[in-house]
Amino acid sequence: MRAVLCLKDLRIDAFNVLFEVEIGEYYRLVAPVLKKNEFQRKRVSASKTVYSLLRHDLRRQCVIPPVVLALTATAGDQIDEQDLSSFEKFLDAHKESLVILDGLQRTHTILEVIEELKSEGDDVGLEGLLRSKIRMEVYFGINRLGILYRMLTLNTGQTPMSLRQQIEILYLDYLNKVRDGIELVREADGKPASGINQYNFRDIVEGFNSYLDRDELPIEKSDLLENIGSLEKLSKENQSTELFEEYLKGFSSFINKINEIAGSQELDEDYLERNSSPFGKSFIQVFKKPQAMSGFGAAIGRLVDFEVVKNFDEIVELIEGLEIDDPAETLEEINTSLAWLKDNTKKIGNAQRSFFSYFFRELFNKEGDSSLDLAKSAKSALRKYQGQNM
Repeated sequence: MRAVLCLKDLRIDAFNVLFEVEIGEYYRLVAPVLKKNEFQRKRVSASKTVYSLLRHDLRRQCVIPPVVLALTATAGDQIDEQDLSSFEKFLDAHKESLVILDGLQRTHTILEVIEELKSEGDDVGLEGLLRSKIRMEVYFGINRLGILYRMLTLNTGQTPMSLRQQIEILYLDYLNKVRDGIELVREADGKPASGINQYNFRDIVEGFNSYLDRDELPIEKSDLLENIGSLEKLSKENQSTELFEEYLKGFSSFINKINEIAGSQELDEDYLERNSSPFGKSFIQVFKKPQAMSGFGAAIGRLVDFEVVKNFDEIVELIEGLEIDDPAETLEEINTSLAWLKDNTKKIGNAQRSFFSYFFRELFNKEGDSSLDLAKSAKSALRKYQGQNM
C-alpha cells in the first residue's frame, strides 16, 4: 500500500489521499469491516448486471474505478499533509474504523472472485488477482457529518442507500457503549432499553434522521431524488460539529429533566378506567417512543432553520427551565391529545409523529404562548394538527 497524492477537500475540511494498493491487501483491509457491520448493504445479485461482467474482468486483471473510503477515527496531529507516509501509518493503525463511501458492490465482487478462485483451486489465477493493483481514495480528518455528505454525493448509482441506512452505518460503534452516561442498545440483542439513559439505537437513528431531513414522517423508499433532497439540507449544516452526539445529548437532557420534575407521575386509576390503552402511563413512556424522538428531531431542525434557536446547546439551556405545575393534569392532557389522534386518523403513527413535531416546536419557541409549558404545548399541538389535516 502506497500513498501517492494528498488533496485538501475544503468543503468538508478533510484530506483526500489516493493510495495504490494490491487487491490482496485491500481484501485484508476491508473484509473485517464488511463482516462486522450488520447495517451494510448486502451484495447485489450478480446475474445479468454489470457486476457479473466485473467478475470476469477481474480474473483478467482489469483496471477498475477507484473505491472511496473514509476513517471515522480522529486524526489529530498524527498525520502531516507533507508526509504521505504518515497517512499510510495512520490508516494501518485505524483500519477497524474504515467506512466504504463508494465502491461497495465492487468490493463485494472482489471478495466473491477471490473466494471463487480459492474454491476452484486456481492458485495461479488467485496469485495474479491478489497482486494486481487498484486505486483507493481515503478521507482523513473528516467529521461523520462530512462523511455522510460525501456518501450521499457519491451514492447515486443503481442501489442507493437511504439517509437513515447511512446514519446506521456511520454510528454503529455507538452500540452497547456508554458515552456521557448514555447507552444505545440494539433491539435484536433482546436487551430492553429500560434505563433512563438507555435508548434503542434504531429509534435514535430515526430521530436524528428526522432532524437532518426536517421531516418527522418516515420515508417509504430510497431513491436518487431523496438523496438530492437530503443533500440540500445537509449542505446547510455545520460539518465541523458532531450533530449526532448533539441530538442524542439534547434528547437525553429532555428525558432526564422530565424524569427529575415528574418522573414518578403516572396516570391515575380513574383515567385508566376511561382510557384503557393510553399512549403512555408515565411521562417517560410517552417520550421514549420513536414518535417522540422523530418529532423532537424534526422540530429542532425547523426551529434552527427559522432561527428561533441557534443549536442544540440552546435547546439544552431551555430544557433546564422546564417546569410542570400539575404533573397529573399535564400527563392526562398529552394522552388525551394522542387518544384523539388514535380515534380520528387513519395513519396513526404518522399523526403521532406530526403531533410531537408541533409539540416540541411550541415547547421551545421562546416567543410563543406555550413556551416551556408541556400542557399548553400539547393542546396547541393538537389544534395545529387538526387545522392542518382535518
